[in-house]
Amino acid sequence: MKSSITPNFAPRISHSGGRLLGGILIAASVLAAARCTDRDQGRLARRILEDHRARARVKPLPAAQVIRLRLRAISTGATGDEMIEWDEGNFRETVSSACWKTVRGIQAGKEYFSDEDGVTRVTSDPLRFELRTRAYFWRRGYLFDDQQGARVDLGPADGASVSVRVTPRGGDPLLLTFDRRDLRLLGARARHFELVFASPTHLRDSSRRESPVDVEILWNGLPTGSLADTTVGGWTGRWSGKPIPVALSRLGRALTIPARVSGQTVRLALDASQDGPLRVRDSVADRLGLAFTDDVYGRRVARGARLEIGEVSFSSLVVGRTASLPEGIDAEAGGTLLRETVVELNPEAGSLRLHDPARWVIPEGFFRGLLDDDGNRAVAILQRKGERLRLLGPTAVPGALVLIPAAAKRFGLSEESRRVRGFHWGAPLPELSVVIGSDSEADFGEDGRLGWDLALAFHAFVDLPHRWVYLKPLARR
Repeated sequence: MKSSITPNFAPRISHSGGRLLGGILIAASVLAAARCTDRDQGRLARRILEDHRARARVKPLPAAQVIRLRLRAISTGATGDEMIEWDEGNFRETVSSACWKTVRGIQAGKEYFSDEDGVTRVTSDPLRFELRTRAYFWRRGYLFDDQQGARVDLGPADGASVSVRVTPRGGDPLLLTFDRRDLRLLGARARHFELVFASPTHLRDSSRRESPVDVEILWNGLPTGSLADTTVGGWTGRWSGKPIPVALSRLGRALTIPARVSGQTVRLALDASQDGPLRVRDSVADRLGLAFTDDVYGRRVARGARLEIGEVSFSSLVVGRTASLPEGIDAEAGGTLLRETVVELNPEAGSLRLHDPARWVIPEGFFRGLLDDDGNRAVAILQRKGERLRLLGPTAVPGALVLIPAAAKRFGLSEESRRVRGFHWGAPLPELSVVIGSDSEADFGEDGRLGWDLALAFHAFVDLPHRWVYLKPLARR
């Protein structure tokens, strides 16, 4: 049985219906302005959702469903496909374009992620919160009589629109914006989720801020079978012997090591912010003998690259070519290494080693700090005075820490506060230099970034597969 998905409608309404709707929205504005009680706001917000459902004639979708979408890059016209599936509590999003496919989902209450190279692993709670909200939206949970137990509040309103904020259980807040005249859905926004509707089946998805795409909803209907289980695995790394050290060096703010890409000698930058495929400079890409094509996210990509670092090799990798790497750096990787190795940084020896997580033994004399795996992104969890600080890194930023303005304010820091004490990362950290950056330092919801200046103050083992970092302060000189 097939059902149409029409999350965005502009139906005709009668004059009497228009007057009723206008009354509801005026009342919404008045109550919001008068700072009405939470109960009043919740009741009014539910009334708006009920009216939207009645006028658009849309219903909640079944407990199992499949939605197919076509994606198109705004700048190049390159295309991709997306499939959204759910079955009771399980949820899955699959995106494919050019030579790659990624999968994100929730299975048996656990969040998982398969990247462009086909490596699949369980990730951290923030991804599960995000996916629960996305599943709630696509299933139209806000149209159920009880909104599926979500908290419902009024959102901002203006002369053209009114909004409702819905917070699903175990999810991130979702802001739904409706046209003030006819209550058709204009947009949906949450953490890492931003849709703007142009018609019932056409929208723009700006969830990836740097590469928005146009989307067409092609079809939706009941699945032909149950949602198959996903298994962790697909590792690409292979060790030909014991891990051997390679020389690490600083180039500006970046940390670099020698490597080979498909036989080409390169200077590779290691950066935790690089969560996508291995990136190589155009001049290196020209020598790899691979056929590059445009993908839907504005990248030129190919499959079949081989990365070698010391005794470790990674085969059949997706590689992207770029002209934006800093001078002196030929390639850049982050998640490619962090997702399946234990990265040892030994500044006193000036070396880096990549260990096999299955054979590596936790060293003595190191204290342990928390890491999150936000889908190929290493996020350090620091604390200060009972407050948590989530920092992407290590990455190439000035100083030890870069905080977004909201995080700096939360910790009582100002532009004049260049150094700060009291942070813990499994153990007390020394006084740290802090830079207050911009909101762009937190595209994925972090509080900022952790720099190499901090990471290299320790002999460190970055164990993202098990979500820990092991640190030993360097000997005082």
